Amino acid sequence: MPQILHRLVLPSFRSALSQHLPVLAIRSGNPGPCVAVTANIHGDEATGVGVIHQLMGVLEQDLLRGEVFLYPSLNLPGLVQATRTLPADGQDLNRLFPGDARGTASERHAHAIWSDLASRGIQLLIDLHADAPAAIPYALADRVCRGKPGDAALERRVHALAAATGLTVLREYPREQYLRYHLDRSLSGAAVNVMGVPAVTIEAGPRRYLDPTAVDIALNAVLGVLAAEEMVAEPHAAHPSRLEGGPWRRQPGPRASVSGIFHALIRPGEPFTVGDLLAEVRSLEGRPLEQLRAESEGYVISLPERAWMIAGVSAGTYATRDG
Repeated sequence: MPQILHRLVLPSFRSALSQHLPVLAIRSGNPGPCVAVTANIHGDEATGVGVIHQLMGVLEQDLLRGEVFLYPSLNLPGLVQATRTLPADGQDLNRLFPGDARGTASERHAHAIWSDLASRGIQLLIDLHADAPAAIPYALADRVCRGKPGDAALERRVHALAAATGLTVLREYPREQYLRYHLDRSLSGAAVNVMGVPAVTIEAGPRRYLDPTAVDIALNAVLGVLAAEEMVAEPHAAHPSRLEGGPWRRQPGPRASVSGIFHALIRPGEPFTVGDLLAEVRSLEGRPLEQLRAESEGYVISLPERAWMIAGVSAGTYATRDG
């Protein structure tokens, strides 16, 4: 078994259940990069927990150089309650980094995680997430918004590591939108823009349960990144759903102006062009209420986890050309 380095004490809760989160260390004994693999910052996204359970055995046998720190859950209370946010105050941890030692419960929680990661001197971060049942797996590449020398090199490194996952690579929303959504304060975004450390976010599988196929996909993606760092041998081939061409960026789908039953007409991984009919919103009687059409060319990445579309909600996540 890997060494249980310590248990991360979080100041955010009174419950004994949530006071200590394990941090696992796997060391090769040879010089090399220091990598952190984190999971479950959104409590209802459990794919990464399963990935880390698999990584323990794989890396014990196959780690060639460097060291890897594994964080199986960054939000145990959310995992127990199957909620995205931290139950103490309902905030999204993944918009609060580097946190605040004197802030809200979630800000203190984020600060404790950040301080622990910073103390390791990490040189690379891999953050594991899940998206939806109807989705292809993908890797997100953060925007570099530091305004410092070396930003271009850091951005190239982020893109290269995302490509090493073997998954579809989506660059994040354009800079203004990225900052407006506080994605620079996500764990990966803050690693890039505060620490200056390259990071990649892997999105695979549905939320709220462990899907074995999704775990295998995300595991291979992590090993792809580690292989690019020459920390393990070459991994499996790229995932068959990987979109070539691009570069692609993340784009929300069109938003419905009415509520009703959501009928998707294009599946994840399928292409569309300007004007294509992507989805319809219908009444309970089946009467068409609204047609949602593409405003650009691209691909469907994921569809909403809902049959009842609420007015103002996006019709999914799409890939569109960046630049």
